[in-house]
Amino acid sequence: MTIALVFLTALPVSAISLLRVAAEMPDRIGQVAEDPKKVLRDRVTRVNAAFAEATALMDELRRDLDAQQAARDALLAQAEEQQRLLEIDKEQAEKIRQILIGETKTTIRAERRQQWMFFALGVAASIPIGVAINMLVP
Repeated sequence: MTIALVFLTALPVSAISLLRVAAEMPDRIGQVAEDPKKVLRDRVTRVNAAFAEATALMDELRRDLDAQQAARDALLAQAEEQQRLLEIDKEQAEKIRQILIGETKTTIRAERRQQWMFFALGVAASIPIGVAINMLVP
């Protein structure tokens, strides 16, 4: 009974495997029928095309990298120039500040002198006027 069951199970599996091999047979025959030189030539051609494409991509990547390097160098040079200008601007700002402080001190001194001069003129003018009024008025 077990043998019969195994036989009944193995028979359809064997039939399916046989049909599958039979279906693949034309493909295999076609592969064997191809000329090995032609197959090798096709493979070599595909490999050469892949290498040519890889070379083109490498050249393109190298150009991109060179362009990025040039842009980076330009940005660094520009940053250095900006830093130099910033230092110059700091120096000029300090000089301008010193000039303004000096001019402010000079202006304050001149205004004080002017105020003292008006005070002195007021005092100098009020004394003769006061004396003249005292002499003229009985």
